[in-house]
Amino acid sequence: MNQDKIGKFIAECRKDKNLTQEQLAEKIGVSKNAVSKWERGLNLPDASLMPELCKILNITLNELFSGEKIPDNKYKEVADNNLLSALEESVFTVKDKVEYFKRKWERDHFFESIVVTIIIVVFVIYGFIKDNGLQYIFMLIGLVSGMIENHRKMAYVERNVYGNRSDITIEEFRNALSRLKESKEILNGFPTKKEAVDFLIQETGLSKQECSEAYDVLIKLDLDKEMD
Repeated sequence: MNQDKIGKFIAECRKDKNLTQEQLAEKIGVSKNAVSKWERGLNLPDASLMPELCKILNITLNELFSGEKIPDNKYKEVADNNLLSALEESVFTVKDKVEYFKRKWERDHFFESIVVTIIIVVFVIYGFIKDNGLQYIFMLIGLVSGMIENHRKMAYVERNVYGNRSDITIEEFRNALSRLKESKEILNGFPTKKEAVDFLIQETGLSKQECSEAYDVLIKLDLDKEMD
């Protein structure tokens, strides 16, 4: 779809109806600035607004997507082309947007991630050197921080690609801790560490060393206190 062409068509149809941008915006329930952006080809109306926009401008959806009036004898051909175009854009544009906003999040939070990682690694190393158990606490903090950061990143991507709100809540954080507690109970059910680690390898696909370290961390954690 050609956004510039569609924008000019919206402006043309609006003027044919003797409507100002402000009047059209009021009828649809958006800002005048939104209508201005459509007509300048900066973006397209949200899909939920298109039927009402077409009704007000007395055009069809296919005419809106084409950016022009469609003669009756060409309507089916144009409709098929618009459908193919919409299908292509729904697959590739969304995928590209997801990748773009993932990269943007990682760039915007790069320094923050590096600082947090360095702090966690330093305290983990310090804990191993002193053998004071501090390493396990910070390994858990690293695990939970990674989960939260990934959730924040995906929530950011969803808001920008799909317009959804998906911020993490305290309840969701407590649920994550609850799942860790359930995992610990499952691991405690195995008679030996080897059997528990074999189970983790099968379930997660991680290496033996990673599963062994995860086992040690979970078994030594007092998750009941964490959840109080």
